[in-house]
Amino acid sequence: MKLNLELQNKTNAKFADKKLLTQVGKQVLKIFNQAEACVSLTIFYVDENEIKQINKNYRNIDKITDVISFRLIDNPKNLPITKENFLLDYDEASKTIYLGEIFICEQVATKQASEFENTPFREALELFIHGFLHILGCDHHEEKETLIMKNYEEQMIKYLNEKNIM
Repeated sequence: MKLNLELQNKTNAKFADKKLLTQVGKQVLKIFNQAEACVSLTIFYVDENEIKQINKNYRNIDKITDVISFRLIDNPKNLPITKENFLLDYDEASKTIYLGEIFICEQVATKQASEFENTPFREALELFIHGFLHILGCDHHEEKETLIMKNYEEQMIKYLNEKNIM
């Protein structure tokens, strides 16, 4: 398994660093049966203005949100994300397949943390997990999809608790 992660903190957010995001991201891949994956993605910590603008430009929704993900590959059969299965998406220089981008709003994560009795740090991690699951193909438009995604999220929350990542 290989996960190259780029982190761009466009705020003063004191959220997870690249090392921890990579550790958690690898666990997401593992529970998603992607242990052979060789992938990369970018995470952005942004402010309310930027996430609102992204939401308006790309989703035609003129409001602030907590997390937005942009998936760059489709994998409806959940094939292993490897060079052999995604040759056209494979980057020879990094030896990975670029999956997409996740934007996490610092202010919304901080506000939601108190609502969900989390620390802002932990809330941002849970938003990263949610966004990464979207990139891997999970959704929550229909009840069946929601249950599947919720199951993955619960497995990851258990992992965070076991590792005492707060």
